Amino acid sequence: MKKIMTRSEAARKRAWFRALSGLMDFAVSIGSFIIILLCIALISSLWGWFQGNIGETLKSIESVAINAIVNPDEIIY
Repeated sequence: MKKIMTRSEAARKRAWFRALSGLMDFAVSIGSFIIILLCIALISSLWGWFQGNIGETLKSIESVAINAIVNPDEIIY
């Protein structure tokens, strides 16, 4: 048998769901802000690593390219 609610019960239930929805929106907003801060920290860390190691990376690529041009028979596949 279906339960019949009064108008005041329905209004109270609707207000509860609205409050819960607003609380969840706030929690998701805070969580999203934390995730954005984490992504910014990771990108800045990656940028620092890139700036510190770009010289070594380019040197290794350069040495591989020079070895491929000078000694093409010794390329290891």
